[in-house]
Amino acid sequence: MRSATRRLSLVLCVFALVAGCRKKAPETEFKLDNGLRVELAPSPDGDQVALVVVFDVGADHDPAGRSGMAHLIERLFATMGREGKPNRTVQTRTGADFTYYGLAVPTARLDEEIDDTVLRMSTLAPTEADLARERPRLLEQVATMQEKDPLMAATNKASESLRPSAGGGIRGGVATEIQAMTFAEIEAFRRAHYGAATARLVIAGRFDLAEVSKRVRSAFSAVPAGKAPQARPPAGSRVTGTLVMGDLPSAVALAVPVPDPKDPVYPAFVVLATRLATSVGYTWKANFAPLARPDTLLVTGTIPRDQPPEGFAEKMRADVMAIVKAPLGPDEPARAVTKYGGVLGLRPAATPLETAFALGRRAQLGLDAKSVQHAIETVTQDQIAAAAKSFDAKSSAAVIAGGKS
Repeated sequence: MRSATRRLSLVLCVFALVAGCRKKAPETEFKLDNGLRVELAPSPDGDQVALVVVFDVGADHDPAGRSGMAHLIERLFATMGREGKPNRTVQTRTGADFTYYGLAVPTARLDEEIDDTVLRMSTLAPTEADLARERPRLLEQVATMQEKDPLMAATNKASESLRPSAGGGIRGGVATEIQAMTFAEIEAFRRAHYGAATARLVIAGRFDLAEVSKRVRSAFSAVPAGKAPQARPPAGSRVTGTLVMGDLPSAVALAVPVPDPKDPVYPAFVVLATRLATSVGYTWKANFAPLARPDTLLVTGTIPRDQPPEGFAEKMRADVMAIVKAPLGPDEPARAVTKYGGVLGLRPAATPLETAFALGRRAQLGLDAKSVQHAIETVTQDQIAAAAKSFDAKSSAAVIAGGKS
């Protein structure tokens, strides 16, 4: 009898060991009951970790007559309760369809930052003093972007011409509308829409997956869900061609529409963006931000004093068209993967913060890295020719802007 009992005990021990070995590994992606979507990307390298929150709320969700509210909330979210906090690498940004808050810290401080982020998303609230501090700063930023800096003004006006803001506002904010916002309506909008159900949390860098997974599930489960905001009404008609704005034009910006990532032409467009971004010897520069500004490529230049503005703009357009219409080179797909691979997920990003932001935005945009990479590597000349049409005067908008006399 004792022998049988021992054998049974031994069998049970073996089963227990096997079950332990088969214990399910912690998930790297999951969703909490309050709607928070979580992605964890541990790395064995380095001593830093990044924590990023990407909200599905942006400038296109600003309430009617309140252009700039998402931008102002971004600033308040990042700065409230910061007294006494140690220096950190903190980034924030408001796009057309997102608000981003991210920071990088030593791994040992991750628990502290998880608690801080939970506090920001749940009980920590801005004050009238926070608004009094941040509103003038945003107004100054808006003035610089829209008037004081000619290059930034041209860039914003070209973007707005090509992609008009929904509801008749301006992405980034309208000064008079920012001035008119009350503390009560700002707080009501923030509490209603900046919650777990409209957010993605991404943690990337060096950390223990099992420990952080458990910690996140416990800490963030108390964050209020919130709900998605209503998008602003459809935008008006876009304006293409070349426009002159201001009495003393000193800068030119060319805004080019970017195809949707699911469009067959998109990989070819990435190749053309690489051509422009790596071109040398020109007085202009190209900027393509597939995640931060996915719908518009920008080419900008400062007009030399000895050149007529219209002539400079015409020459810039001609340069760009000559570059994008050139035949496809054998090494161009590989160059595109090298140039934008870290952003699009085709190769590791440079830092944990860049990795975390890229993961959050790719998920938000539904961008599949493997499919994009394959499409870039197999791009054809016909696709290049089709993508080049986005750059002509019928599809793009060029703005010549400057100060006032």
